[in-house]
Formats: sequence, C-alpha cells, structure tokens
Amino acid sequence: MPIRPPHRSGDDPHPDLAPVAFLLGTWRGEGTGEYPTVARFGYAEEVRVGHVGGRFLTYAQRTWAPDTGLPMHAEVGYLRPGGPGRVELVVVQPSGITEVDEGTVVGTSITVSSRAVGHTSTAKEVTAVTRSFVLTGDSLTVSLSMAAVGHPLTGHLTAVLRRTN
Repeated sequence: MPIRPPHRSGDDPHPDLAPVAFLLGTWRGEGTGEYPTVARFGYAEEVRVGHVGGRFLTYAQRTWAPDTGLPMHAEVGYLRPGGPGRVELVVVQPSGITEVDEGTVVGTSITVSSRAVGHTSTAKEVTAVTRSFVLTGDSLTVSLSMAAVGHPLTGHLTAVLRRTN
C-alpha cells in the first residue's frame, strides 16, 4: 500500500486561512528598488503562496534582473493566522537574515512589521522590516521597507504582480 501524505496541496486550505486565502497562487511582475546605500534598480519578481493542509500558507519569493535573468534575491517562509484580523509571517533569506513579522489583515490588505530580525555574523545588519501585500482588482502590490546598516526605516522595494495560475 503506498504511503500518502495526510493532506494534499490540491485540497481546500484550512478554514482558518480564509482571511489570507486571496494570496494563494503564483504571482509575477516587475518592481523597483532603492535605498540610501544603492542606486535605484529594476527587478522581476515571483511570489508563490501555497498550502499543505495546516493552519499556515507556504511562501516563496525570488527576484531576478529583468535584462539578464540573473538571480538577485530569494526568501521562503510561512504565513499564519494570528487571531481575528491578525497575521504572522516568518521569513528566512539565504543572505543570513531571518524575520518574525506580525500585523493585520483588512479585506485584501496585509501589513506586517518585524517583531524580531535575526542575522548571522556575516549578514548585513537589518534592525526592522515592514511589508505589505495589497490586492486591488487582479494586481498584487508588494512593498518592503527596512532599517539597515545605520539607516532608519526607509522604503526599499515595490512591485506589482499578477496571478499566473
């Protein structure tokens, strides 16, 4: 008899995920970035949000240079309900940075701020992060601000994505 997982990703998500279920799917688009330490730049982005049956969504993001296709950044994590109108996001980056974010869900808008930011001894010093995911029509606007390397919380990335599936 084959061994099957107790829940398949094609099944309906856990009912507690209803407030954030609008994020499910694969989203692609382009954005711009800037920060006091770097020149303004463009990037392409893909965000994949899925589920495996538990009370969380899986989150995977990657960016690349639109002109060359070379990878720029990636991160993975989990989005969890945090109570009525609340949400939690845990993110790990290959650059050695981790985030524990908490915030709110209002309609099709999620805003989170870092409760804790960790980093390895070789990672860039990041002390605070805010993120937002706002669905308007069929466009998902994703933005990130950060406080890093001695700079206060400052806008860093904004992208407009469209669902591809």
